[in-house]
Amino acid sequence: MAGNTKIVVDASVVLNWLLPDEKKAAQTNRIFDNLHKRKIHLIAPILLMYEVINGLRSTGLRKRMSNKEINEAISVFMDLKIKLLSQDNQGEAIINTALKLNLTGYDAAYVQLAKDLKVKLLTLDKYLNQHIDKNLRYDY
Repeated sequence: MAGNTKIVVDASVVLNWLLPDEKKAAQTNRIFDNLHKRKIHLIAPILLMYEVINGLRSTGLRKRMSNKEINEAISVFMDLKIKLLSQDNQGEAIINTALKLNLTGYDAAYVQLAKDLKVKLLTLDKYLNQHIDKNLRYDY
């Protein structure tokens, strides 16, 4: 795997890695191991930060994590150095992707970013994986 491999990653992957009670997907551990070894670079729309925060909040409300654990998870997330990109002026492209692929606006934002950057998208979301072009899908 080249040291400059760039991958768009969505919240399903990040939350799978951050949440202590989640059954870890094999590709999640490999991705984050390669991230720490600087073999890959992860990219996401800035939306990722809010989705991770919301996922951790929901986890706290369900008493799956303490507030201390949630704050530690946010700290770990920020230390991952995932490059968060703005998608200003991408509203039309994102909505068109959402309509064409029957996706939420959130999922379409990740897909559109991967298309724009001409890189693969890594997701653990089965529905999303089934609805994106196989050439866009990151298969680890």
